Amino acid sequence: MREDNFPPNTNPHIFTLIAVAVGYACVGDYNANEQNSIGNWLIMVGQYVLTHAAQQQLIESRIEKSNININSKKAKTGGSVYTDNNQNKSNQNQRSEVDMLLDAIKKIENELKKYQDN
Repeated sequence: MREDNFPPNTNPHIFTLIAVAVGYACVGDYNANEQNSIGNWLIMVGQYVLTHAAQQQLIESRIEKSNININSKKAKTGGSVYTDNNQNKSNQNQRSEVDMLLDAIKKIENELKKYQDN
């Protein structure tokens, strides 16, 4: 039966220290070949857990439609949730909008200076 509090919310330093202690205990009186075998087995367990979690994350992100590649050609040409798809522009092609905002900021700064001078 699965508990909702596993793994526990342990301080990361303590969590790591426990792993060091378990690793130290696994060395014991074993020779190098035996240690190598035990270590590889533990790595295999970890790889299984990581591979399983990665596949689960991929499936969940596809269901949530949040699985995007920001380096893809589609994303760079406006096919990303981070760009305006209606105008088919990437955020790298919006220099005119940036210039307009910079001009607006300058105008606001000038108005503020006028009020401060008065």
